[in-house]
Amino acid sequence: MDLLQLEHFLAIVEERTFTRAAERVSRTQPAVSQSIKKLEDEIGAPLFARDVHEVTLTEAGRVLADYARRMVHLRDEAMRQVSELKAMKAGTLKLAAHESAAVYLLPAPLRAYLQQYPDIKVGIQRTSLAEIPRRVMDREVDLGFVKDEPAFHELQFVEVHTDEMMLVASPKHTLVSRTDVSVKDLADEPFILHHGCTATADMILRLFDQRATRCRIVAELWSFENVKNFVHEGVGIAIVPGVTVKQELRDGSLVRVPLRELAMPRRTLMVYREDGYLSKPAAELIKLVRSFNWESANASSRARTIGAPAQFAPKRAKR
Repeated sequence: MDLLQLEHFLAIVEERTFTRAAERVSRTQPAVSQSIKKLEDEIGAPLFARDVHEVTLTEAGRVLADYARRMVHLRDEAMRQVSELKAMKAGTLKLAAHESAAVYLLPAPLRAYLQQYPDIKVGIQRTSLAEIPRRVMDREVDLGFVKDEPAFHELQFVEVHTDEMMLVASPKHTLVSRTDVSVKDLADEPFILHHGCTATADMILRLFDQRATRCRIVAELWSFENVKNFVHEGVGIAIVPGVTVKQELRDGSLVRVPLRELAMPRRTLMVYREDGYLSKPAAELIKLVRSFNWESANASSRARTIGAPAQFAPKRAKR
């Protein structure tokens, strides 16, 4: 049986005659009769008693009518929900991001996104950098935010934000009064390290090693919020992404210390898999993030404005 046959069947049930049912479904009466005959053949039992002016349901007809209503209702509900998805009146968007992107970078563009599409449910999953490209590849998430180009050539990527690492200290620290500091000046200074960002931690330790200077690590913590709190309390100094300390630098709870040899640009790339299928909520966020003006979102930020189409054309990961 098919849904068209069930619609014809329900029209007869509700209109009580084949003639009125045919008018309701915009078919001829012989066509509706033929449709019901095929349905009865498939069921293997008559659905109507035809010995009176108004047709009445047989026992099989009564059973089928209940299920037919539910099946047609489910069809209509499915069509309604698909229509809402197309109109962005419903849907989900799953993102995977490293800590600094998830906590500090994405709230501003997502606020703009949800103002435009309030019915989309957005989920951000903090994920290790190594896992994000695989999760995008396997379509466990729609989009990923990483720091390096993905190895999978099926993934496209767009650079959406550029940041820099910076040395920060408590306002009471003796280093904040200096205008020029070298790595050697940091010998034996208590240092706070974020052990969850392995690649960044390795770069920091390499910076000290290359200058034959000891990095005296007094605490290894699991989030930038913890690192900032320890620095603010004077436990030690730290090198962190600029995006994580914008508020603290503005309100003076932390101070940037100019470190002569520190030149660590930090990119954020948006990666996605477009071949085969890309949901409309994902496509709309890609469009928004590619043109998002970070300076307008936070005028005192050091983030540069992005959005020139040629500059941010999507690229594919190298084979």
